[in-house]
Formats: sequence, C-alpha cells, structure tokens
Amino acid sequence: MEFEFPTFRELMKDKRILYYIERADYFLKRMGYTDHGIKHVSWVANKARWLLLKTVGDRVLAELAGVAGLLHDIGHIVSRHDHAQSGAILAYQLLKGRGFLDDHLTEITFAIGNHEEGTGEPATEVAAALVVADKSHVHRTRVRKEGNIKEDIHDRVNYAVLFSNLEVDKEKRVVKLVLKIDTEISDLLDYFSIFQPRMEMCRRATEVLGFKFRLKINDTDL
Repeated sequence: MEFEFPTFRELMKDKRILYYIERADYFLKRMGYTDHGIKHVSWVANKARWLLLKTVGDRVLAELAGVAGLLHDIGHIVSRHDHAQSGAILAYQLLKGRGFLDDHLTEITFAIGNHEEGTGEPATEVAAALVVADKSHVHRTRVRKEGNIKEDIHDRVNYAVLFSNLEVDKEKRVVKLVLKIDTEISDLLDYFSIFQPRMEMCRRATEVLGFKFRLKINDTDL
C-alpha cells in the first residue's frame, strides 16, 4: 500500500462504502434530484485529487481530497438539508480504524462539512479542491428523466451541458471551468440564475489554492 490509509479507488471496492453512496442517491432519486450516485462521486473524487495535485502538489492531501470527494454526499441518507454536516460525521465513522491518522480524518470531515454553498467555507486545500470539483460537475448525464427538463430548471440546465471539464494553467495561476452548453435547450441566464452562488464559492475555493477561478462557456472566456 503506497499510503498508510486506503485511497478513494480502494474504498470504491468496499461494499459498505458503496452501500452508503447508493442509498444516499436512492433517497435523492425519490425526492426528484439529479444523479448523486457513484458516477457523480467518483467524478468528484477524481477531479478533487487531480486538482490538488495540479495546484498544490501535495500527494497526501490529494488522496484525502479524493476520499472526501467519494463520501461527500452520504449525508443524504439523513436529509437533503444540512447533508454536508451529517455526511461529515458519517464519513468519520466509516473511515475511523482504517489507517487514517486523526489529522487525515479531520481534513476529510472538515472538507465534507464545508462543501455546500450557503453554509460552507472552503478554508483548507482539501475543502477547496472538493468544492471546485463538486460544483463543476454539471452535465446532461446527471439528469434522470429527460421529460422533466421543461418544468425543472436544474434538470434543464444540466441537460443542456454537453461538456464540462476543469483546466489548470500553472503559469497564469488560473483554474478554469470549461462548458459547452446547448442554448436551444437552456440559455445562459438559466445557468447563472442557479449556479452563480456555486461559482462564487469556486472563486473563494481557488483563492485558497493560490489560484484564480475563471469560466469559459461555448469558447468564450467570461
């Protein structure tokens, strides 16, 4: 084992971890929310780990960000409201005794507990990487029912996004979210009406990493 603790990829093979992720997504599905299952959390885990490696370069913190990304939404087994805080406590219980030091556990729980806009403050590198990765994952594959896109603005905006990815320019110290949006499905005003608070949180998070946050939509830098 390269690290004294399991990486998020190793935890993805753990049946109990997967059960919590799947149950959290099941309850969100019953409430009508977009996909928050293994596709979402593995994407967030990969991007959080990658982002921390690209910006800070600390391999241990990067792996902790990956673990936080994998578990960041399990609080939905309790409630949609305050799921970040309940998820942090659940993550601590799931990870304790698996080789994580107390420093590792507190990094992960702080990141998960502070990943939601409105209540979270991404004041650490691990929390910052998690926030940027999570808030950047907007894509049509997260929509469960295409028939809802006319009535539900969140489904409509997600369904309109054909491509989303993060880029890091170390020379210019910029983290950029690159999107391709089908404006025949959803105009840009719809995107900003629901995602502006998330983009503001990404801006604060990238500052913690020592970078600036930028947005590029349909080949136009904003």
